[in-house]
Amino acid sequence: MLHNDGDEDLNFVDVYWRDGKAALEAAAQTATPRGPIFVFSAPPTPNGDLHLGHLSGPYLGADVYTRFLRMKGAEAYHLTGSDDYQSYVATHADADQSTPAKAARHYADEIRATLALLDCDVHSFLPTSADSAYAEFQAARFRSLLSSTAVDLRQSPALFDAVTGDYLYEPDVSGLCPDCGGSAAGNICEECGAPNLCHDLGAVRSRHSAEAPLVGSVCRPELALERCYVNIDRHLRASGAPVRIMDLFARLRQRGDFSVPITHPSDWGLPAEGFPGQVTWVWPEMAFGFLYNIQALASSLGRDWNAALPSNDWQIVHFFGFDNSFYHALLCPAVYAEVFSHWTPRIRYHVNEFYLLDGQKFSTSRGHAVWGKEVLGPKTVDVVRLHLGLTRPEGERTNFTLDALRGTENEVFRGIWLNWLDALHREIKQDFGGCVPDAGDWAPADRAFFARIELHRAAMERAYSDDGFSVRRAAAQACDFVSECVVYRQAQDYAAARRLYPARIRTSLAVQTTAAAILAQTLAPLMPRFASTLARGIDGISTETWPRSVQRLAPATTFDLEPVLTFYARADIPVPNEEEA
Repeated sequence: MLHNDGDEDLNFVDVYWRDGKAALEAAAQTATPRGPIFVFSAPPTPNGDLHLGHLSGPYLGADVYTRFLRMKGAEAYHLTGSDDYQSYVATHADADQSTPAKAARHYADEIRATLALLDCDVHSFLPTSADSAYAEFQAARFRSLLSSTAVDLRQSPALFDAVTGDYLYEPDVSGLCPDCGGSAAGNICEECGAPNLCHDLGAVRSRHSAEAPLVGSVCRPELALERCYVNIDRHLRASGAPVRIMDLFARLRQRGDFSVPITHPSDWGLPAEGFPGQVTWVWPEMAFGFLYNIQALASSLGRDWNAALPSNDWQIVHFFGFDNSFYHALLCPAVYAEVFSHWTPRIRYHVNEFYLLDGQKFSTSRGHAVWGKEVLGPKTVDVVRLHLGLTRPEGERTNFTLDALRGTENEVFRGIWLNWLDALHREIKQDFGGCVPDAGDWAPADRAFFARIELHRAAMERAYSDDGFSVRRAAAQACDFVSECVVYRQAQDYAAARRLYPARIRTSLAVQTTAAAILAQTLAPLMPRFASTLARGIDGISTETWPRSVQRLAPATTFDLEPVLTFYARADIPVPNEEEA
């Protein structure tokens, strides 16, 4: 503490200046978050398998992100699971004349298998209805939430089917969003992300009958979000949330007082203690489910992470589609602040937009989808990951077509990538016995290309890092880099010069082998199977750790790309239901 013991005022002078160079250097720094880091891809609803619209967003993103962090030496884990108690599971089970529990078990297995086909390295997969201790944990958290000053017991408006009398919410009802006026389902608008209360939908329709639904009332505990706004605002600022999410929060605040029920009348879900015939709303349940998944992971690792006592040391990263923004980025932190007064959650958010199929939304109900299992296999998975990366809906909606996927396979991966690697492999094998030659004379073009290898490494590191994370930018950078390698190689490929100036050719080949090695290492998060197969042919190259800088391969290093070229010799993308697609 500083005290002024004199008679005159103590004046402080703060001197600062703008330094463009220092600002650029600071912006170029990439920092690895403190661990442990728990990376969550949004738990899918087990009412169907995963299609490419799902896979392109949270699941590919979280896998790439986690793989990179682990290469950097961070303690990072990818967690997900099946969100079994979603109301949509019961709706699907009814249509299949099954039970919600059976549907959840079946599709949880299918989802897990599809993630494995995508080469998603998931460290904890939690099917919420299959864990015997999960319900007890959730009941304790629900009791804590009920005791919060932000939760009131209210008799409030609710929607009912005019013919059956059924309570309507989520998949049972649709209408016009009270915020943007677009088409919306019950409780959330996929277009603008805003929540609704079902009874406030315009032109509302019931799934159960053609009659206009009736407004009645139900006694339910409700979370008064306006009492949580200060905590939500503080959290979003600290997390550096995307402006898209900040805009959603700003629009929500403009609505003034806004309370959301945290229970609903239903026979599928976790029973809400003290409210017969009602279940805990699945979204507050999901907030606590993330923490329970961390505890489940801890059990498998022999760690002491406790879901009931989350730690300020935890770094949580969420990957989800924008339509889930209200739940993940606004509701979850509000709930955490009410239940865990000791905990200041550190959460980062990575949001994707909708991925379209032939210009329209992927739709399970309309059969408008390409399923992961239809196109994923050992020889196609990396091409699919590359294409999903190139077209990933980051900041905007993007479109998928089967023709474009085949174009990435045939024109990019085979026509450019494998052709360059094959030509390089053949020349090294024929002229140098499959070993990297020692560099000879260096021309300006050689030095410039070697410098571009480091620029590529740094650009990929930036694209994978938390501050500038972009799978799309990483995929585009990889394609641009290989194209540069091809241009550089073509500029050296003159027969007479090769015979008369062998020292120049040795330098060119030495630099290209280094480029191939860096390509393998920098592709490991995005295309892990291809990267590891390529790296196995280059002695001393590992895809387990991230290269801190570019180092030339030592002369006489074994360079044999036969395994990767043979493995990918021919593996056309299957034709999934082509007529329907």
